[in-house]
Order: sequence, then C-alpha cells, then structure tokens
Amino acid sequence: MTADTKDISKTYKKGKLHDISLDLLRRDIDQPRKHFDLEEHEALKKSIADKGLLYPVLFRVDENDNLILVSGERRLKACRDLGKETILAMKVDSDRYDEVALIDNIQRVDLSPLDESEALYNLQAKYGHTQEQLGNLIGKAQNTIADILGLMKLSDEIREDARHRKELSRGALLKVARIKRPTSQRKAYDALVASLDIPRKEIKRPRLSDTKKTIASTDNTLKCIKRIDLETLGGDREVVVSKLQELLQEIQNKLGTIAG
Repeated sequence: MTADTKDISKTYKKGKLHDISLDLLRRDIDQPRKHFDLEEHEALKKSIADKGLLYPVLFRVDENDNLILVSGERRLKACRDLGKETILAMKVDSDRYDEVALIDNIQRVDLSPLDESEALYNLQAKYGHTQEQLGNLIGKAQNTIADILGLMKLSDEIREDARHRKELSRGALLKVARIKRPTSQRKAYDALVASLDIPRKEIKRPRLSDTKKTIASTDNTLKCIKRIDLETLGGDREVVVSKLQELLQEIQNKLGTIAG
C-alpha cells in the first residue's frame, strides 16, 4: 500500500457519509445490473428531484486509488441526468464487494431474472459458494437458488434478448431453460415471446361439436347420479326419487325415438 493510498483510506472511512463529485465515481464492470428500465429510471429521477437521495451509493477504493462504484448505478445515473454535481456515498471496506453489490441491488429494486442469475453464477464461480451459501447471502431458499442458476442453461442469445423483456417471469424462462436441444429451446422461447403479444381476450378455446357436448353432459350427469345416496337424504328423498324417475322417463323417450 502506498502513502497516497493510506491518505485515500483516511479520507474515505467505512460507514461515514461523503459528498463526492459525480466525476470521481467510476462504473464497475462487474455491476450485477445489466439492463435499466426507462420508466423506473424516470420515476427514480422524479423521486430524487422531489425528495432528495434517500439512500447513499456505495463505493470502494481500488489499488490505483480510484473510487469505484459498488452499488447505486441507477441513483448515480439519475443524479447525473438531473444535473447534480455531487452525490452522497459510503465506502465499503470489503474484499467481496461484488457480494455487497448484489445484495444492495436486490434490496433496492428486483434485478431481472437474467441479471440475478448471472450475478449469482459469477459469485459461485469466483468464491466456490454452495447453493445454500448463496441462499443465505441473499435471503432465499436453496431450491430457489437452484431455479435462478438454472437460467444459465439458456443460450447466450436468448439470455441477452430476455434481459430486456420485463414481462418474462423466471418460471416461464426456466421451462425453456430445461429444454436441452438448442434448436428446440430457441423454438420454445420464440413461442413464449410470441404469446406475450396475444391479448388475453383473443385467445379462444376450440369449440366443441354437438356430439362432444352431449357426451360431456351425459358423463357429468352419470357422475352426479353415482354420488347420490338415497339413504342419507332424509325428508328430501322423495323429491330426489321423483326427479330421477323424471330423468329416466326422458331417457327412455330419447331411446324410443332412436329405435323408431
């Protein structure tokens, strides 16, 4: 550690708020969030303009004394767009700053399923975490972590496209990810995306023919009759028996027309 680095460490102490020039903060290439929603960004800008910055961004000091943003890229970008010159920031004194970044991003606004999957995958590869350890890190069950990591089975092309589709759920993407054959996986993904463009009211079920409707009605009637226990009906028994006789007579009439 150089003398200058010691000075930097003394200037920026862990746990203390600092008002730092926006120009001093550099983006970390390992940021977990890869996609920024425009509507959410505009809402954040309005919130900061109206109420100020509620949460400081987090930063670290690298080996070259640069101030590297660990978490808060959305807040930093919003402040820049608002023309602000400084931002409240707090130093994190942690070797595993990427874990801090992931936790902070999840706590602020949910990451996209793909961003979250890739961030966890990279942490697992870098530190050798088990799925249980990853779950403890972000407060999720091991089976949920397994599902999140399962999205890494999607092709690079699909992951990049899905990252920008906010309407795609983790569950829907996971079904596609479980398809092993690349061409089949792509076909299933394209069908999933295409289904999103179909208004719910336009999705029509195939109409049943008169024959199928009759068979279905007959089956339902038979099921109802089989469930009837005349011994448990009490005072209503005579009414039910009368209805069954009426039904029997109608069936005999129908069968009589066929015989004729």
